[in-house]
Amino acid sequence: MRAAHFLISALALVAFAGCRIDVGDQVCTEESKVNDKEDSCPYGPPGGPKVLESGCPDIEQTMDPAMCTTTFTDVYNILNGPTAGCTLNGCHGESPGARGIFLSPTDSNAFYEELKGYKGSQGYPYINEEQPTHSWIMCNLGGVAGGGAPMPPPSGLNETDIATIQQWASCGLKRTP
Repeated sequence: MRAAHFLISALALVAFAGCRIDVGDQVCTEESKVNDKEDSCPYGPPGGPKVLESGCPDIEQTMDPAMCTTTFTDVYNILNGPTAGCTLNGCHGESPGARGIFLSPTDSNAFYEELKGYKGSQGYPYINEEQPTHSWIMCNLGGVAGGGAPMPPPSGLNETDIATIQQWASCGLKRTP
């Protein structure tokens, strides 16, 4: 009886050793290599690569243009002003800046471009023009899970400034109106 169980187990192992799983038009095995364009399953084994996002919720967007009165100039003035102090020399105002982020105290376009280009550990942009809902600026400013410590340290911005930036973010994070 024991030999029969061993034989059945061995046959099952041999039968399933070459097991493959079809995913759409891909043929995936456990040996599939993530991001290998020559592999028949370029996104790796079944299930694809693991998403490493940290849980920052998407920014809900408004469809009412009447609600979109805040501009990036308003946001720049808050972040560049004395309340936030983002452009102080001890923070992001002196190159290379904290975490390599230099925010220009004199050029709002360069300031915006720097935030747009910064991805951090979230793996997606701080300001995401292509997909504004999927930006992590509000999580970072508010110290929400997935956004790190509130900015500016130690406790973040006041409620009025957060509400102003939230309105701008809810209207698409546009550089110009």
